[in-house]
Amino acid sequence: MRNHRDHNAQRLSADIPSNMTAHALRRSHERVIPQLIIDALQDYGDTRPAGKGSEEFYFTRKSWKRFASYVGPQAAKLEKYRNTFAIVAADGVVVTVAWRH
Repeated sequence: MRNHRDHNAQRLSADIPSNMTAHALRRSHERVIPQLIIDALQDYGDTRPAGKGSEEFYFTRKSWKRFASYVGPQAAKLEKYRNTFAIVAADGVVVTVAWRH
């Protein structure tokens, strides 16, 4: 018989997208940053080194404009996410996501 803790660990690992750590998934939920925005940061955002081979993805005016152009009129509803960023490891796995202050 499995204990409750093992079951929860298996369920959590099954729910984690393959490109995110458990920490990143937890932070995205806590900070209410949807997967759409995390993907958009990687597809449209600018980057800078974040240490140990990882990169920070973030929106600039120019990169947000590219994303908004792709999304169309719905971009106005996503405007509040302009100040988010994601840290992505060298292997492409999202390590964490957060809001800029």
